[in-house]
Amino acid sequence: MAEAARRIVLLGCAGAGKTTLARRLGERSGMPVVCLDAIWRPDWGPNDVERFRALLVEAHAGDAWISDGNFALATFDIRLPRADLIVWLDRPRLRCA
Repeated sequence: MAEAARRIVLLGCAGAGKTTLARRLGERSGMPVVCLDAIWRPDWGPNDVERFRALLVEAHAGDAWISDGNFALATFDIRLPRADLIVWLDRPRLRCA
């Protein structure tokens, strides 16, 4: 039997259900959930990207996590190489709105 994924990245457009799915998976698996929207502060700007990245490196250092959110240019090089599983929630944009 295949081993279960221990580092999962959830991607998709805003409103696709990434955070909801991450929370449910976290509850069932006991793995910590890393929500990028909860890490990025509303008052931050382009000068805070390096601070954001440092927090992400720390949050994704463990052996098990579920990471939800996009922030492609600032985070993919940190999260995707460590992921065991990447899930794209492909929902129509109109439905996400």
